[in-house]
Amino acid sequence: MRRSIQSLAAVLLCSGLLASCSNNEGVTLPTVLRVARTIPNDSGAEYDDYERMGALVDGLVKQLRSVDSSIQIQTALYGRRNFVDEIQRQTSSGFGPDLIITDSETTLELYSRDLIHPIGSDAKGSDNIPGYIFNLVRAKDGQLVGQPVSQYVQLACYNKEKVQTPPDSLVDLPKDNDDLTFGLALQLKDLYWTAEAFQAEQAIEIAMQGQKPSKEQAQKVSTWLTWLKTASYQQNIRFLNDQNSLRRALISGELDWITCWSTNLPELRETMKDKLGVVGIPKGPSKKLRAMTRLSVWSLGRNSSPRQREKALTFIDFITKPWAQKTYALRNKTSFPVDKNAAKIVASKIPGGLSALSQYEKLAIKVSAAASRTKAMVFRDPERYDTISEHLLDTIYDIETPDEASQNILSALQEERK
Repeated sequence: MRRSIQSLAAVLLCSGLLASCSNNEGVTLPTVLRVARTIPNDSGAEYDDYERMGALVDGLVKQLRSVDSSIQIQTALYGRRNFVDEIQRQTSSGFGPDLIITDSETTLELYSRDLIHPIGSDAKGSDNIPGYIFNLVRAKDGQLVGQPVSQYVQLACYNKEKVQTPPDSLVDLPKDNDDLTFGLALQLKDLYWTAEAFQAEQAIEIAMQGQKPSKEQAQKVSTWLTWLKTASYQQNIRFLNDQNSLRRALISGELDWITCWSTNLPELRETMKDKLGVVGIPKGPSKKLRAMTRLSVWSLGRNSSPRQREKALTFIDFITKPWAQKTYALRNKTSFPVDKNAAKIVASKIPGGLSALSQYEKLAIKVSAAASRTKAMVFRDPERYDTISEHLLDTIYDIETPDEASQNILSALQEERK
């Protein structure tokens, strides 16, 4: 009886709403888009995160509504840890987000679990976006899993009261600065720049194509791993589990210098104030500065109604416009647009403390397609990523010698291709 009354009430309520709508011809009902976004913290979002994000998003949404006034945005923030599982839980219940904003690696994992809808196989805005950018969001089946919007840059962050001259070279890092403590993250996504610094990616790409690298190319992988092993022996160099641990150690004074991402800068600026220094990551033996970037990607959820999907695509189309990317980046001041023209404007307007970002962006625009293709092939394939990660850790923990780990990595990558 009680259930019947509830059902009748629901029917009457719906009827009333429909009647109300029918009596207001010409009135466009708002379309609410649920947006799920990851934040740099691995744990959950806090009040300050929502405050920072609100300030960033409000202006963007106002501009969007000048294009389509019917769109309303509801944003939920999540830490990276367990984010994919949370999206799977929401999608399974039928209440998944309409738009997902996260990094390219997470986007590819979401696609592999059938939690997002591809945006097609054609690159949107490709005339002004370097082709290598789309390599990082193209799945094995050729589909683009999302729209790249921003590039976050890997940097070195340090305490200016402790570090007078930041290290410029990886080769010198273990030898000098005995009074200072340096921190690196153990995860491959945070250490891959060191592989590129030693030009180890050449042998890795050849092996992933099922071919055997030359002795000289394979030696560069061994040299890279030898450097990591040597660094792990140094008392003034510490390897911590993840980027979050590095940030906390820098803020507390436990570490004086760390690798960081431009996404971390708001928190570090807020806590360290004028003590924060930011420069490019050190060069390797080749003396070429490598620009390691992480993409912010916008993708489509699975539970959207046709109208929500249409509006989500409108939002994505809006954010690909150069002027929208420029405005978004200048509000954020932690990333660069993927659009080359907008990136140049942003780079010219970032003040002193972020000058390293403009330097990196210029390099990222010019980065070779081959190097980016290698990175894409590693990062979008969990098996390859895990293969390299496993032997990298075995080297650091003294389970394998650098030569053994190099041989095992290259052999495993060749076998996966066959």
